[in-house]
Amino acid sequence: MIRQDYLIRMIQEIISLIVNAILDKKKFRKNEWTEYDDLTRQILGFPTELLLSMNTQEVIDRYEEDPSKMGKIELAAMTMLKISDEMGDDNLLRKSKLRQDGLALLKYVQAEGDSLSIQRVQLITMLELA
Repeated sequence: MIRQDYLIRMIQEIISLIVNAILDKKKFRKNEWTEYDDLTRQILGFPTELLLSMNTQEVIDRYEEDPSKMGKIELAAMTMLKISDEMGDDNLLRKSKLRQDGLALLKYVQAEGDSLSIQRVQLITMLELA
């Protein structure tokens, strides 16, 4: 139980950092990205590069029996959005797909999850207007 609570707090802190970076249009430095990527890999249970080839249903299905399901799905969504944000305009198709999938996953967490996040609501609104 303590481990689960710690994991949920870690996920929430990482998500908060990413939301702030996206809202402020701040790019991660290489060492920040490496640190973030290592933490995300540990929490999600797979390399973040795999998110580039996954669709939303695959992400949702991956955590079906996980007690931290919504937190991990939200972290995967935020990672997709941050990767998209960091991509250059030379890869618009992949950038757009990651952004759409990240948004769809955030909406899923908002609709199906049992927690309300003002940051999540603001980010969803911002992404829908952009």
